Amino acid sequence: MDELKNYVYVCIISADNDEFNLSEDDKQEIIRRKELSDDWGFILEPIKDEKQRNSLVSFFNRAD
Repeated sequence: MDELKNYVYVCIISADNDEFNLSEDDKQEIIRRKELSDDWGFILEPIKDEKQRNSLVSFFNRAD
């Protein structure tokens, strides 16, 4: 499961991915927050779509 979580995280911050409608600044902010915390709610806060963000937070918080 860790590999899947890593893949999804990389997809979120990828410069080639516009699926999450994030600016480059948003992606950099997510990277910065990941370095500061393990709280996915905090890390993914720059994702503006609340439903999408909450789904991702739930996904990342699931136990392996």
